[in-house]
Amino acid sequence: MPQSRRSLRAGLTCLVAGSLLAVFGCSAPPTPEPPAATPTSTQVVASTSPTASPAPLPDPAALKARLDKVSRAGIGVWGIVVMDGASGDTLLSRGDKALIPASSLKVLTAVAALDVMGAGRRFTTRVVTSSPGSLVLVGGGDPLLTDKQSTSAAKPASLQALAAATVSALKSAGTKRVTLAYDTSLFSGPGWNRHWKPAWRTFTPQVTALMSNRGQLNKWQAYPNPAATAAKAFAARLAKAGIKVTTVKAAKAPAGAATVAEAPSAPLARIVEHTLRYSDNIAAEVLSRQFALASGKPASFAGAKQALQSWLAGHGLWGKGMVLDDGSGLSTANLVRPSALAGAVRLALTTPDLQAVADGLPVAGKNGTLKDRFDDASEKSGRGVVHAKTGTLQRVSSLTGYLTTADGATLVFSAIANRTAGQTTAYNWLDRTAAALARCGCR
Repeated sequence: MPQSRRSLRAGLTCLVAGSLLAVFGCSAPPTPEPPAATPTSTQVVASTSPTASPAPLPDPAALKARLDKVSRAGIGVWGIVVMDGASGDTLLSRGDKALIPASSLKVLTAVAALDVMGAGRRFTTRVVTSSPGSLVLVGGGDPLLTDKQSTSAAKPASLQALAAATVSALKSAGTKRVTLAYDTSLFSGPGWNRHWKPAWRTFTPQVTALMSNRGQLNKWQAYPNPAATAAKAFAARLAKAGIKVTTVKAAKAPAGAATVAEAPSAPLARIVEHTLRYSDNIAAEVLSRQFALASGKPASFAGAKQALQSWLAGHGLWGKGMVLDDGSGLSTANLVRPSALAGAVRLALTTPDLQAVADGLPVAGKNGTLKDRFDDASEKSGRGVVHAKTGTLQRVSSLTGYLTTADGATLVFSAIANRTAGQTTAYNWLDRTAAALARCGCR
């Protein structure tokens, strides 16, 4: 039976961070090795580091032979990188060039956001006032704010609870009549990416610092103005409680306005887990803006791109030909190398503060966007073993994550398919490739 994700990360961290011996009860740390050379797009690199996984690793040549048996019919352009999760040594690298990653890009957004802001960071929606009877609903960039109180641990903040606290404060002050403004100034720039398909506007909302229910009426209908919709819903709750709201309009909160009530989000770790497991595009875009702010950049598409590129370069994950265009992977202008994605997953596995990324990856055949995948005979060895972020756009599919081999070794991988013959064809190649890795003794 595969070891648990928490114990797996603890074991991997023991191998790469001697300073954590007391925390995880590890043996003496291995001698540090210089970074492995970056392989070319067709190179197979043997693992030579003494920090390699304690379980037997696949022989690179045997691994290549195993994966070559998986049909690539209908896969126009592809790339795959497989690493030892413990040492980071590259076991196989083929076609490691910049490709459209689709939603696998969310892994980069999530890792960078956690690294810069911390797992415990919260985003608070507030109601403020600068004069009696004048309220401003200030968007704090909580991507999972709801209208009605939710039972989900990822969604503790709601307009319902915020309105109740506001009403209590107003009634204590004897206030029964207010004006309401809503402030979205935390984020800047356009709320819609120019490379997103116009047809998506019906179900994909504008990115804004204030929205409830992810800016959607339902799965297939987005509100044209999510912030105004949230403000009106909040006003309706005040009115239902006996507070008359005379106007609702957009305006920036005055400097120094006093807080009347507030609703903090879940910790960032919880939001990241939700975002990855369910491939929440809007949550990813909001997090990318929060990350940009925390990095000293404007909270816009442009600022987020600059911040993420800088972070990736600083962590050795920026590669030739790569281009960033959004934080969710919706844009086909994004170009990312599989090695960058695999490297980000490996960083999450070996860094305790980033564990929410590993925890949030969907599990094959079990949950999230992989719940209904790995469903034929040649793929079933991956069920419950492969933990990976999916990516899907028209003629684009990807799978990025980690798994445990039949011999107990932890492998990190990323596979990307572009110009595919169709979604089913691409899913088959990705799932069968990951399952083949899971079955691997390959020695």
